Amino acid sequence: MNVNQSPLLILLPWSVFALAAGLKAWQLGRWLRKPLAAMPNSTEAVRASLERLWQRQGNAS
Repeated sequence: MNVNQSPLLILLPWSVFALAAGLKAWQLGRWLRKPLAAMPNSTEAVRASLERLWQRQGNAS
């Protein structure tokens, strides 16, 4: 088989690979963004959650 006669046979597997890699990257990005959306946005909420965590750790000692 001569590659010059059918460049589509070279482009088709690469396009399938590119599509699969793009979908995997999209899934990983979605998975990584999910915990960020659940995090509190305000500084006061972060401070309060840290203080609760420290109190629990202090009580456990």
